[in-house]
Amino acid sequence: MTFARRVRRFTRALVADVWQCLVAVGAVQLAGETARADTRLVDAPAPGHPERLRPDLPLTALERALLKDIGPAG
Repeated sequence: MTFARRVRRFTRALVADVWQCLVAVGAVQLAGETARADTRLVDAPAPGHPERLRPDLPLTALERALLKDIGPAG
């Protein structure tokens, strides 16, 4: 195998590895953007979640204070 052929083979392998790295970085960046776009405001835990909202029970003093601290965002 000639030196030029070895250099070409090495260059192709290097470029393929760099390309795969760029694809992986792009996938990570895109996944972050799509995950952020899919977020929605949730007002209740998912079905089967161990924490349940109890609208029939009044809030405790601590819960009312925390709700007051959160303000309109909560």
